[in-house]
Amino acid sequence: MRAWLASSLRVPSACADARDAVLRARVRALAPVLAALTLGWIALDAAVMPTAQVARIGCVRVAIAAALLALSRVRRHLSAATTLRAFVWVQALGFGAIQLLLGHVDLAGVAGYGLFPFVIVAQLALFPAPWPHTLRAAIAPAAALALMLGWAGPPLTPADWRDAWLLVLLVGVAAWTAQAQLRLLVELLGARRDAGHDALTGLANRRNLDKRLATEQARALRHGTPLSVLMLDLDRFKRVNDEYGHAAGDTVLASAARALADELRAIDLGARFGGEEFVALLPDTPLDDATRAAERIRRRIAATPATYEGVEIPVTVSIGVAQWNVEEDTAGLIARADGALYAAKRDGRDRCVAATGSDAAATPARG
Repeated sequence: MRAWLASSLRVPSACADARDAVLRARVRALAPVLAALTLGWIALDAAVMPTAQVARIGCVRVAIAAALLALSRVRRHLSAATTLRAFVWVQALGFGAIQLLLGHVDLAGVAGYGLFPFVIVAQLALFPAPWPHTLRAAIAPAAALALMLGWAGPPLTPADWRDAWLLVLLVGVAAWTAQAQLRLLVELLGARRDAGHDALTGLANRRNLDKRLATEQARALRHGTPLSVLMLDLDRFKRVNDEYGHAAGDTVLASAARALADELRAIDLGARFGGEEFVALLPDTPLDDATRAAERIRRRIAATPATYEGVEIPVTVSIGVAQWNVEEDTAGLIARADGALYAAKRDGRDRCVAATGSDAAATPARG
């Protein structure tokens, strides 16, 4: 049971930003609608409330609407969890204030005034969040309902107990629905990630690389920033498969991929290009800096032998480096990096070679 509870609350760090973005987006979409409905309710107030109270309660409704509109414009000034709690508490406190201004005037059964706590709880089902977060957020409408029941004075009637039980039921449904939404979001993001990554190495796959490379080229052209590419090929990889077997070869690939990923920045992208070839995409990086990064990667891979069934398998890599220029397309950039890689292979392997502006070579057999 404890393991299930722990797993139900766990959100992978890679999915946390997406979850927060969904929460904020739904607050931004829902808050203006509720603000408009809150202001529109003033006309109903005027129809069913004593005249002396309409102006005061109208001020409360304007304050609620203003607060909701302010929340809809919040971007990253508040955390997603705080934004959601504020969204709920603004409505609950506003409803509580209206109840206080009404005094002992019973409007719970008139024009739906008594439905506000239930409407607030129903909104919680719209947000993907762990069930404890939903339960904590539900404290606000529960307090609003308690205020409404307490204002009516003891003893509680069967209808009051019915409302309390209904609220508890709705809170449970909202918590379950929010949790189910969260798990679905995590699974969808995981499936999307799997579709864009190589299963063996965990790096981006060729399709993901092509998409990101096109995006970074457009950004580099727009802002005039440098963009560099590293083309990596494991040295004598066929010999590893022949001597140790293909399972050992997979271990070598995975080990080299981890070493590559560890040396990349958050803005960089490491990808498996095919077979024992990898590509590293380095945005905002001129050729000299990219060459230094390639040398760090080369040393890191050489210093990290793969271990298979207790046997250490030495690994070295040859790397070609190229900086994109505006006259070439994606294929041209990759071709120049590949030409520099061929030069590194030809010159003895386990080294980095930077391409000049016009270098491009057909790719020979790797080894």
